[in-house]
Amino acid sequence: MSDLSCSTLRELLATIPVSNIHFLGEDSVIRKDTITVDEVNVLSQTTLDALFEAWTQLRSIMAQHETTLNKRWLKRTINQRKEILSRAWPRMPPMHRPDFELLRKGQQSKKTEFSTDDALQFPHINMEDLSQAKPLLFMLDSRSRNPPSIFTNADRDSIHIGLRFKKLVPKYIHGYTMYLNGEQTHETYGRLVSWEQDPQAILKCQSGAAPDPGMGLMILGIQRDVLQFLVRCSAAILHDIPIADLIGPQTESFAAPSTPQPRIASPATPSIISTVEHGSLAAHVLEAPYRAPDAYDFARLRSLVEAKCCEVQDHFLLIREDPGYFAELIREECGHTVEAILNRQYKPHSTPLSEDAWNIAISQVLLTAYREAFMWEAVSGLFHQLIVRYTEQKVNMQPGQVLPDAYVKASSCLEFLLNSVIFSCLQPLPDHMSAVPTFKTLMSHKPCGNGKYEFDMQEKPDDYLYWLFTQLLVWYNIGEETCGLPNILLEMETLIARDQRQRKRLSWRLVRMISDLAVMAEMQRQLSLSRFNEDSLSARSALEHKAWLDNRMMPLAQMTELFQGDTGLASLVTDLRVFDYPSDKPRTAATTATMRSAEQALDRFWEKVDQHVVDKTGKTLSQLAENTVQYRDIQRTPAWADLPPFMEKGEHAGKATDSLDVSLALAMLEERTESTVNHSQPLPARQKVKTRGLPAPSTQAETPDLRAERAGSTTNVEVPRVKVQKKAFNTFAALFGKKAADKLPGELPWNDFKKAMVNIGFSAEKLQGSAWLFKPADSGLNSIIFHEPHPESKLPMQWARRIARRLNRNFGWTADTFVPEKATSEENAQSASS
Repeated sequence: MSDLSCSTLRELLATIPVSNIHFLGEDSVIRKDTITVDEVNVLSQTTLDALFEAWTQLRSIMAQHETTLNKRWLKRTINQRKEILSRAWPRMPPMHRPDFELLRKGQQSKKTEFSTDDALQFPHINMEDLSQAKPLLFMLDSRSRNPPSIFTNADRDSIHIGLRFKKLVPKYIHGYTMYLNGEQTHETYGRLVSWEQDPQAILKCQSGAAPDPGMGLMILGIQRDVLQFLVRCSAAILHDIPIADLIGPQTESFAAPSTPQPRIASPATPSIISTVEHGSLAAHVLEAPYRAPDAYDFARLRSLVEAKCCEVQDHFLLIREDPGYFAELIREECGHTVEAILNRQYKPHSTPLSEDAWNIAISQVLLTAYREAFMWEAVSGLFHQLIVRYTEQKVNMQPGQVLPDAYVKASSCLEFLLNSVIFSCLQPLPDHMSAVPTFKTLMSHKPCGNGKYEFDMQEKPDDYLYWLFTQLLVWYNIGEETCGLPNILLEMETLIARDQRQRKRLSWRLVRMISDLAVMAEMQRQLSLSRFNEDSLSARSALEHKAWLDNRMMPLAQMTELFQGDTGLASLVTDLRVFDYPSDKPRTAATTATMRSAEQALDRFWEKVDQHVVDKTGKTLSQLAENTVQYRDIQRTPAWADLPPFMEKGEHAGKATDSLDVSLALAMLEERTESTVNHSQPLPARQKVKTRGLPAPSTQAETPDLRAERAGSTTNVEVPRVKVQKKAFNTFAALFGKKAADKLPGELPWNDFKKAMVNIGFSAEKLQGSAWLFKPADSGLNSIIFHEPHPESKLPMQWARRIARRLNRNFGWTADTFVPEKATSEENAQSASS
C-alpha cells in the first residue's frame, strides 16, 4: 500500500467530525500530555494481560457456578447487596448517574465521598442501580459470554460527559490508530497500527471505526477494571467456595469462542428472565449499560417511522375534521404566546389577548401541523433510501471496518434530518416551560426592542427536573449536546416514574414533547447501531445536507411567510364556543345540531385559510403541500331529520342513538361526507388491510367511479369479526359508542384500553413521556402511537372518540368488529343481521 501524501492527509483531517477533533490533533500543538509509541505498547500490553486474565476467570466462574451465584444474589436483601458491592468497589458512588450529579452541582461536588474519576469513567457502577436484583446479573452474564471487543463502543460512550467537559483527557500520540472493534483475540485486540504503514488506519480513526491510542488505552483500562470488579463480586457472593475451585484451571489461550456471540442481549438464566420487564423503552435503556450491546433492528426503526408518520397525518386530518380538537389546540397555543406569558407575569388580573396574539396562535397551530408533515415525509423517504443502501452494502458492513460511502451518506443525511426535527421540537420549549406554574417563577421574558423579547432562566441545580430541562435548552441554544439527548430523556422518565409529584409538575405539552423527542432519540440510537457507533456526520456533509433540506422545505418556508402578521383569521376563532363539539354526549336532536354547527364553523375557518393562501400565491394549500399531506374525505355529521325513520320514531324519538348499530351510522357518515379536497388515496373502511404507513414513491389517485362504487357498497361489506375477552369487548364498545346512553362511562381507564389492544394481538411498548407504541402481530398492519392522558391515566370520552376514529381510518375497525369470546354463533348472526 502506498503512503498517504501530506495534501491527502490534510484533506482527511479537514473532514473529521467536530466531536473527534480533540482526539485527532486539533489541540495537539498545545497539548502537553503526550505519550510515546514505546509507552503505549508497554501500557497496552500490561492492561491487556490483566484484562484477559480477569475475563478468563469470570468466564470460568460463570460456566461452573452461574446458577448458584444468581440464586444467592436474588435472595440477598438490599443492604446485603450493598455490603458485597462495597467490598468489591470501595467508595462506590451511592446515586444513579453520579456523572450527572457532578455536572449539576459543579464546584460543590468536590466534597463528595466518592471518587470523581470513578464517577466519570464508570457512571453505571453505582450503588443505587447495582443493588437492585437485575443489573449486576445482567452485567455478569453479558461480560462473561462476550469478548471485550463487543463493548468497545459502549464503554467509550459511557464516558461522554467526562470527555465533553475535558475532565477526562486521553493521552495523545500522532500518526497511530488502535484496533479494538472486531478484534477477537489477545494478540490482535488493542494492537497499534501506524498511519504510514496502513492508510486505512487514519480512515478508521476518522470515521470512529477505531480509536486513537489515547482513547484506546482509556477504553482498555475501563474494561480491565470492570472485569476485575465482577470477579471480586462473584468471589464475595460465592465466599464459601475456595478460590481454586471457584476459578478452576487457567487456560493458556485467551482467544474468544470460535463462534462469536451475536451483538444482542445474551440469553439469561431462568431466574433472571422471570424478573425482566417487557414493553418499556425506559426499562430497556436503563438496563442497556449492563447487557451486551443491542443489534441494530431495522424492523423496529421501520415501525417507529411508520407509526410517527401515521400520527402526524392523523393529527393533520383531525384539525380539519374535529372542531373540539381544533379548539383545544388553539386554546393551548394562546396560553403559550409571549403576550399571555407576560400578562401572567406582570398583570395580576386576566387580560384579553390582542388580535395579534390570536393570529400568532393560529399560525403556530397550522404551521406546526404542516412542518411535522413535511419533516416526517422527508424522514420516510430517506429511510427508504437507507434500506436500499443497506440491502446493497450489508455484506461489506463489519465492526472495525470502514463503512461503504453510499451507506454512510444515506445514514448521515437521515441523522442530520432527525437533528433538524429535534431542533424544531425544542424551539417552543421556553414558552411551554413558562406556562407551567412550577417553572414560571424561575423564567422570565424581558423586552429587548423591536417587539422582541429576551428569555432569561435562573439557575437552580437542586431542582433536578428543572435542571434537566435546562440541559435541553443548552442543546437548543448552542447546537451541541452536553449530556446526550437519550441520557437526559431517560433521567426525566426515571424521575417522573418514581415520583408522582414530579410527574404532576409537567404540563400535557411538556410530556408530549418528551415523547416526541424520545421517538427521535431511539431512531438515532438505531442508526448509530447500524453504523457500529461510527461517526458519519462531518462538518462538510452537514453543509451538503442543510442545502438539500432547505430546498426540500421551500414550500414550508413559503407557508411561514403567508401566515406572518394579520391574516384576518382571528375573528373566526376568538369565540371558541362556536367550536363546542359534544361528540362524547348521547346523540339527540340538540347535540346533533350543535355538532353540525361546530363543523360548519370549522369549515368556514378552513375556507378562509384556503382563500388567504390563494390570494397570496395563486395556489391552494393542498397544491403547496403536494405529495406531502395525505388529504382524505372529511367526515361530517348528517342532519337529524335525515336519519332513517326507525331512529326518529317510537321510544327512540329525541333520545340517544348511541346504542344503535354503529356500523350503520359510520356508513351514513361516509355516504354523506362533505369533502373539502380531492382524494389522494381510498379510505380504508371495511377491510383489514395495510392502509397507512410510509408513503409510497408514487400514489395512484382514486377515480370517481371507484369512489362511487365504494360509497354505494359500504353497507354491504362484511365486517371481519374478532373475538375478544368480555372486558376488552366492553372497552371497545365504549370506545366506539356502542353502549346505551345510560351506560356510557364518563371516562375510560387507560389500562383498559391498553389491555384491550393487547388482547387483539398488539404488543404495547411504553416509549417515554406519554407515548405508547402498539405493534400488530399481523405484518399487514402498521404500528400506531397513542398518548396516555396526563396527569391522570383516564381517557375522557372525547379522546376516546378520537382514538376510535383513528382506529377506523387505519384498520377499518367499527363497533361490530368485536364480539365477546363466549358469544354463540346464533348471537353473532343476530348481531350481524341487526
